[in-house]
Amino acid sequence: MGHDWSALPPFPMKVFPQAIAKSTLGYREPNRMLQVFSLRLSSSPSYPVSVYGIIAVRDSLEPLRNYVFSRPCRDDAVTIDQDSFILPLCSPCRGMYLRQDALLEVDLWVKEEGDGSADKQILSAYAEIESCPAYDEMLYGQIRSGLFSLDIGYISFTRSIEAVIEVFAKVDGPHHVRFGAFSSGFDHEIVLFDDTFSGTKMQFQHVVVVKAEEKLDVCLKLGESLFWWTFQDGHVGPVRIPDDSMSKYGQFDVRVFFAPKNSRPQK
Repeated sequence: MGHDWSALPPFPMKVFPQAIAKSTLGYREPNRMLQVFSLRLSSSPSYPVSVYGIIAVRDSLEPLRNYVFSRPCRDDAVTIDQDSFILPLCSPCRGMYLRQDALLEVDLWVKEEGDGSADKQILSAYAEIESCPAYDEMLYGQIRSGLFSLDIGYISFTRSIEAVIEVFAKVDGPHHVRFGAFSSGFDHEIVLFDDTFSGTKMQFQHVVVVKAEEKLDVCLKLGESLFWWTFQDGHVGPVRIPDDSMSKYGQFDVRVFFAPKNSRPQK
């Protein structure tokens, strides 16, 4: 699949209030939708750096912030080192619709030593995501400011719906856990969770885009082992589940709501 690189020029705009915190499902019919796959911050004179701030999308459904990166407090800064420039995605509160152009808001800071007075704003921009680029192809936009640049990998999906992935996990000891989703047969991973899980229980949800009547794969990586669930819009329950070898690590339950016509989760 070819990649198109395009700049996202910043321009001033009115700042709206932030979006609601819980998932609200959108249109009842398939629509053109936006899926963000990656946020990559690069070009710093020294590493590691601790970054906090927000990256949000305002779409045609409502002009409120829908976060894809949300670390607004300096105490919740994420550390970026020379081996990984990736900012961790958070789940948007709902799917992002592209009936018209969407607006991207970026406000990122580097945390310095001390009480915060020395913190530096590294990116502050508003940019437009067009509703009519090449459809169903990975695109990369870039925002530059000084020594830093932000690369955004995304797809504008045609005739798509939103799905809510719910994960429940229970393990006996610490494990490095990685959950990823693969939407509609595309090879690009949406990282849902990637960290050491040391507690006894974990629960989270993530909203993703799925082509109407297509499949959604959820992958769990534990050590060298991979476990897969597959769900499909229009089908009741998963069409593929992991084998029993997963039980030696703990209990894992994955459910999917295909929105908005399903009122019950598939599990």
